[in-house]
Amino acid sequence: MKKYIFTGAAVFLCAMIAYVPASVAGKFLPNNIVANQFQGSLWNGSAASFVVDDIDYGSVKWKIKSSCFLILKLCADIKQNHIDIDSSFSLKMRRQTEINNLIARGNVMVLNSVFKNFGVSLTGDFDANMQEIQFDTNGIQRLHGKINFSSLNINGVFRLSMGDVSGVFEPMNDYTQIDIKNSQGHADLVGTIQLYNDMRYQFDMNAKKNASSTEAVINGLKFMGALQEDGSFNLQHSGGF
Repeated sequence: MKKYIFTGAAVFLCAMIAYVPASVAGKFLPNNIVANQFQGSLWNGSAASFVVDDIDYGSVKWKIKSSCFLILKLCADIKQNHIDIDSSFSLKMRRQTEINNLIARGNVMVLNSVFKNFGVSLTGDFDANMQEIQFDTNGIQRLHGKINFSSLNINGVFRLSMGDVSGVFEPMNDYTQIDIKNSQGHADLVGTIQLYNDMRYQFDMNAKKNASSTEAVINGLKFMGALQEDGSFNLQHSGGF
């Protein structure tokens, strides 16, 4: 009997959501998210403008999956489009948020809010294919996939060209290991970043000068890294977001 009552309640909830205007969602968004020009319903709707932390992500479309109500989760397929970035992914929410099959392409400037505390900004493009992203209020719990950057530049005290960079994300027990390598930059890089679930990080990178290395880059490597037998400089750092 309880099974039938629960199933009936889920069906009623689905029917109700199907007819509630999408604009109702705007009333429950956190303060750092602003959306407007809603169309459709809570079940299958869109917003022409979606802004998070003052970054405009353009239009967002969503379609809720009814199958997840039976396991007390909110699930939806989402597509986002903007001149600087477009993406599609599946979203699951309960005690933690899970993003699956994320495909995203765009300009890395959308990541600058993360790096502003380090006194640098980024330019270039990225192409992401992330099979799994899990996070909760404590931080990122799981990352699995790959991100490629093209013509990546780090702009700080001086401009550092990283060239084309690839990052492969592999989940471990309590951290994600990110294997990094690049080509066509001001230095040849290879190494790993360990991103812990509480958002601490530790990276261990070897950088070697090449034909494109500027004097400023070479002096910077000598200052920041320990010289290795193969002529590369070992760079290590730890901190937190």
